[in-house]
Amino acid sequence: MQGYTVGQTAKICQTSIQTLHFYDKIGLVKPHRVDAQNGYRYYSSHDILAIKVVQDLQSMQFTLEQVGQVFKNNSMASIPELMSAKKAEAEETIRTLQTVVGTIDERLKHLDDHSQLRKAFEGTDYYLELQTYPDRFMAYERQNAVCGMESSVIRFMALFDRIKEHGLTADGYFWTIYHEDLLTFDRNDSDIEVCIPILPCEHEPSFTRWLPGGDYISAVFAGFPNEESCKGLYRRLRQWMNENGYEENGPVLERYLVDFTHMRNVEEFIVDLQIPVKRVLTL
Repeated sequence: MQGYTVGQTAKICQTSIQTLHFYDKIGLVKPHRVDAQNGYRYYSSHDILAIKVVQDLQSMQFTLEQVGQVFKNNSMASIPELMSAKKAEAEETIRTLQTVVGTIDERLKHLDDHSQLRKAFEGTDYYLELQTYPDRFMAYERQNAVCGMESSVIRFMALFDRIKEHGLTADGYFWTIYHEDLLTFDRNDSDIEVCIPILPCEHEPSFTRWLPGGDYISAVFAGFPNEESCKGLYRRLRQWMNENGYEENGPVLERYLVDFTHMRNVEEFIVDLQIPVKRVLTL
């Protein structure tokens, strides 16, 4: 039998002529016979079976190089090992994609929360509320530095990269913690901690810690944080504490209720200024 032409073989295998030429070029599946006079290629039934094996293995995400290794070994003995390795690779891909889906879900929630908050500020400048929070697990970096969003963004990005390098998962908005008196500190040399919430992990790296839970009085406002707005709200929070029998119980925190994609747009900022508080003991 003369065999099947390239066109017939492509039709039988539901592939393109160009693909068959490529398989021939790299030595993966060569035609059974090439006419010496006109150069026409002819494929045998065995060749067609080999092409179907290639397609089958490719459907399981085997590379052409790996398929070639299977053909080179020409033995069933190597296939279970190769398939087991491919299965492990696929499972790792699934885990990675599940992480991606989880991250996207979290970001969609942030965007929805941000939209709702923007609507809430249509009739007011800010609102105060007393909240009780659990302990929160944070990646952090603390140093004396210039107080300002420009310098803080660089620190946040470095911390975010560190989280990814250690295989950790960010779990919330960015934070700044001021280990200074907010009304008097030197903005050119401030003891500032930047934080990003992360999911708890079995082994806690040195750049992670737990932020103590408890009662927090917060002022949420729309707009880019600056010295005037932060000091004004801090004074308002202290006034509320005096009027309601509370005192400060730790450093002031600033949480940025804005998605990562919005951080370049100052018009989109929503800030949650928090102070940990405790009841004043009365005799």
